[in-house]
Amino acid sequence: MLYHYTSLDGLIGIINGNSVWASHCKYLNDSTEYIHALNAPISLSNNIYMDDDYLSPFGFSIRKALDDMKHNDVYVSSFSEKPDLLSQWRGYCPPGRGVCIGFKREILEAFCKDNGLNLNKCIYNESEQFQKMSALIQQCQAEFPKPAVSREDYDAFDSKGRVDHELNYQQYVTKGDGKNQADAALNNLCNSITKLAPLFKDVGFHEESEWRITAENPTCSINFRAGISHLIPYITLPILSFSKEAIGEVIIGPNASSHNCSNSVSMLLKSAGFSDVNVRTSKIPFKSW
Repeated sequence: MLYHYTSLDGLIGIINGNSVWASHCKYLNDSTEYIHALNAPISLSNNIYMDDDYLSPFGFSIRKALDDMKHNDVYVSSFSEKPDLLSQWRGYCPPGRGVCIGFKREILEAFCKDNGLNLNKCIYNESEQFQKMSALIQQCQAEFPKPAVSREDYDAFDSKGRVDHELNYQQYVTKGDGKNQADAALNNLCNSITKLAPLFKDVGFHEESEWRITAENPTCSINFRAGISHLIPYITLPILSFSKEAIGEVIIGPNASSHNCSNSVSMLLKSAGFSDVNVRTSKIPFKSW
């Protein structure tokens, strides 16, 4: 199962609304996550543009596409592989009023497949993050229009010949016959990065073992809720309308009245038509009330 940590109020909202929320990535607790993920491809494109005059129009085209891509709307809903994890109770649940909902992974996967969404595990290792972005840049280069002259011929040019090559190549891929092919390659690159970037997280959060459902530029209605200092855009994912069997268990977090809380949660689930859901209490001796 994959686990979603929330409050008692959050549990009521999920059960009564048959859905979980996916928040806009720019308004998450760490709003820099998505932009940070673009640092690797931006750095790679800058290196091409600044250090390889032969391919500089290619590097410039990537950088421009990435700058424009920052405005994409990406919504994420977070889950964890780890049930009953102390850092999750502390970080995502109100003191003494937290619950952990276990969703069956195969049902989440089926829901995402049917709705054009993505469910993937977050990537914490910086080296792996860089390698994946580098592979996307290499794939884009393979699809991008090739220069009219070979690198060997370019190396033999004088300064004027090299400048002429760069100008001609730039014109070819931005306004000439190579524009459609260049645009298609850049579009494929941005689409791939849009799917990958929301999965990048700082290695300091690796304990969370997070998985995310991501939705890019959704066409459904956008809702808003109040955050501490701003409004947070979100969309609803009707997972429980898709299948009442999606929830496998609910764990009651550290609680001053865990027995009563467990019983009342069981009543809520039964009244809403959820059967065979295991309700249990946290084993962590943590007092936060």
